[in-house]
Amino acid sequence: MSVFQQNLPIQIIPIENNEQGLKYQGLFDSMEPDSMKIKMDDTFFEAKVENQISVEFSMSNFNFQFESILLPKRDGNCIHIAKPKVIHKSQIRKAQRLKTNIKFNYTIWTEGGRYEGTITDLSVVGIKIFTQKELRRNTLVSINVYVPGHDLRFICQGLVKWVKQDADYETDFTCGIMFTTLSIDSMKKVDKFIKNNMNNKSSIVL
Repeated sequence: MSVFQQNLPIQIIPIENNEQGLKYQGLFDSMEPDSMKIKMDDTFFEAKVENQISVEFSMSNFNFQFESILLPKRDGNCIHIAKPKVIHKSQIRKAQRLKTNIKFNYTIWTEGGRYEGTITDLSVVGIKIFTQKELRRNTLVSINVYVPGHDLRFICQGLVKWVKQDADYETDFTCGIMFTTLSIDSMKKVDKFIKNNMNNKSSIVL
């Protein structure tokens, strides 16, 4: 179980009554004798998730997934789940990417405040953004994207995978963010948006 480190971003996906494929963001807290302790946000408790769950997390270029059971024990905003017997590993797939210039806003998962940015590259697995807020690698962010007139709106969490500071302007940053809780329904909308605009020779400006 050494792969689990404190504050490792983990996604909880209810197996029952979850046709949309909703995911809930958490942070691994600790490994206990008979369970795993995971810190969750309020949206998880509001959803009243029960029984069987699927758990996902990523490290390097790989995704990991296992099935578990939500245990009745709870410590504040931390849940307990049964330890996995088998963990499945798969390589993160490459996805078709669309050059864009879409304004959006985001918050940092563990902090207050709302920030603005521009999506310069969009795929079903993540985004590349330009922002004037300095983000650090492995930071969790909540992303809110709305593209009027294109039937594209989604809210999800993402993990900052890399950050590059502009060589000329110290307040400008380019970041790569991997989606962690994009639902199946939202993923289909993103995929449709990309396919509908892929033949455009210029970036999508919205």
